[in-house]
Amino acid sequence: MKRSLLQAITIILLSGVFGLAVNGLRADGIPLVERWQEKVLNEQLTGGLPAVSLKEAKEAHANGDALFVDAREAAFYEEEHIPGAVSLPVEDFEKDFTRLQEQLLAAPRLITYCDGASCEMSVELTEKLLFAGFNQVEIFTGGIQQWKAAGQPVISGKN
Repeated sequence: MKRSLLQAITIILLSGVFGLAVNGLRADGIPLVERWQEKVLNEQLTGGLPAVSLKEAKEAHANGDALFVDAREAAFYEEEHIPGAVSLPVEDFEKDFTRLQEQLLAAPRLITYCDGASCEMSVELTEKLLFAGFNQVEIFTGGIQQWKAAGQPVISGKN
């Protein structure tokens, strides 16, 4: 009886180790640790719209994988913005959208942002872009404040 129990425990442990090893080697493996608190906060801030973390935003910016779209008023954009970002103030969407439409269409991915977690302009802008037919739109909920706090560069001036 003891021997059978020991064999069963050994088989279970070896199966677990093998499963973890295979999962770790797969490109599409299941993450073993999730930042649930960050995911829940982003879900609450964005109303279920797709969001990116600071880490994902930094990677997309460094790789040139996304066009950052500033949802704040033009004056705030001119004061400081993420390098390479375009200004598309949510209150002037109809006016400025046509001017930026080609640039937005050419981007593989759009990341909207505004001031920070308490700012909802990026959520409104994302909704407008989704309604206009853009599918690859995400929100950087940390906004310019989290970007600067992480030591990331900002620049000033117009588009």
